[in-house]
Amino acid sequence: MLYAWVGDQKRAPAAKGERTTCRDCGGLLTAVMPVENTPHWRHKAGDCDPWGEPEGPWHLGWKELFDMSCREIALRDPMTGELHRAGALVGSGTPRATVLELQHSSISEDERNAREAFYRRGHRMFWLVHIHSESSFLGIYFGMSLDFKSRVVHLDGKEFAIMRWMGPNKQFIEKWKRAAAHVFFHAGPYIFYLAGPGVAARLGSPLKRGEFALCALTREEFLRAVHREDGAP
Repeated sequence: MLYAWVGDQKRAPAAKGERTTCRDCGGLLTAVMPVENTPHWRHKAGDCDPWGEPEGPWHLGWKELFDMSCREIALRDPMTGELHRAGALVGSGTPRATVLELQHSSISEDERNAREAFYRRGHRMFWLVHIHSESSFLGIYFGMSLDFKSRVVHLDGKEFAIMRWMGPNKQFIEKWKRAAAHVFFHAGPYIFYLAGPGVAARLGSPLKRGEFALCALTREEFLRAVHREDGAP
């Protein structure tokens, strides 16, 4: 986790070996100050959120775009006691409450489904999936697949382009097409909204296996969507 309460301030660690208590589980947290990575807090007895993953500059860069009161918010199921920390939670306690999950590493479909089932109880949910640099296989295939000219459909004031996944394995794009939450891809300077089942059904002919539809957004448009401004999804 990148932030913890130290006294009356929620913040990143400031020095190696600094200690505080996790307000979510009561466990001991110790500051970790890596030479080549992002400073963070480590649970001595293991992270109280079993979905917790190592986080780096990409996560930090996005979280810093939100008020500290919205970053790393713990949610607990009142019936089971299950606890997980949302990457960001905007509009908590209001009808526009939105959970943003920042996904940098690969994730199984079972875990994606579990996270959606948990976070979508009482919240709208967005995924922001990091497409790594053009030198990675995922980045190469994603870049090869982008086609915003061949099949363009206008829907609800937005422009969607239907394209085909060019990689040898279609599992990545098919997994995210089936998501129940809203899915966005972050690739280089661009943000792309992936048409989920509901939107895809309104684009005309059904999308075949390996076909997907994207709508390009600016970073500012994405942030407005998270905050549910300007008629965002």
